[in-house]
Amino acid sequence: MTDQIKELASEILEVILKSKKILLHCHPYPDPDSIGSVLAMSEVLKHMGKEVFSIIGDTEYPQNLLGLPNYKWIQPKNFTQIDTSEFDLFIILDSSSTAQITRLVPIVFPDNMNTIVIDHHPTNSKFGKINLVESSYSSTSQILYELFKLWNVEVSPDTAVCLFMGIYADTGGFKYLNSTPETIFVASELVKINPNYHKLLFDLENSKKPIEIEMVGLAFSSVEKYFSNQVVLSVIRYEEIKKRNLSKNDAMEGLVASQLRTVVGWDLVASLVEAEHNVVTVSLRTRDENKFDVSKIAKTVGEKGGGHKGAAGTTIMEPVSKAKATLLRAIEQAFPELGKQ
Repeated sequence: MTDQIKELASEILEVILKSKKILLHCHPYPDPDSIGSVLAMSEVLKHMGKEVFSIIGDTEYPQNLLGLPNYKWIQPKNFTQIDTSEFDLFIILDSSSTAQITRLVPIVFPDNMNTIVIDHHPTNSKFGKINLVESSYSSTSQILYELFKLWNVEVSPDTAVCLFMGIYADTGGFKYLNSTPETIFVASELVKINPNYHKLLFDLENSKKPIEIEMVGLAFSSVEKYFSNQVVLSVIRYEEIKKRNLSKNDAMEGLVASQLRTVVGWDLVASLVEAEHNVVTVSLRTRDENKFDVSKIAKTVGEKGGGHKGAAGTTIMEPVSKAKATLLRAIEQAFPELGKQ
């Protein structure tokens, strides 16, 4: 446990105890750490007697997390669909910037609203009134576990499994370098509280829709290799999305960077999907995060980018051909050891 967590735990709890109505949210395309941390924090706050309102944000609730307890607590609303003046506290979890709250409008917090950011992304801009950002931690879920212990909260089986799923997913099933001995210890404590996590993991990894297989096939058929095959891109153009009459959510199933990273020799990979005209979503991954910090690329290229050394993302507001060129230039400048394209 870090000194910062110890120092801020009481300050955060004090603000919570003084608050009446608290807002929570999930970031766009929420993963188990986003969903799990919101559900865990919701339960703890409710047990404190607080009125809590949680929103899914810009995108839909993921089908592969419908097994999480109390998932219906998360309302199908985004930030533009609520009256922010109703809330005196907004706890912003697992979000490195205001763009992770919503990408629909610029964020303006009401004067009466306290904001607490709890996150583990190294690219976090620390935009809250209180900022607990621990980039050495595997996940926001791991940070919350330690906060709950300091608050003398009894972690329930429902909270435990939500936090475990967040840790499991953000460590890649404990494969990534952010999975430390402390991370394994916390995970073991959580599964002691709730050992019934196996079905949730199965559903997480085995709940694909037919459109996902179609998009993965399209992505794999569009692979391009650069820098002596060390850098590999998958590029899906808007014309393909339009031809298939796909929604934006369906198109995003073509982000296959994690699968590309499984190939030996493909050291830095990116998946580009132009789901909307001149709006390209980029997902970046690397096999060697000590050598290639892809968050540097995400933070400097496009808009609303960020993430971790091994996994990051950004949005480039250009046609996909220009976006690809922009990305390749940035990779060449950031990692000259790769040589030329």
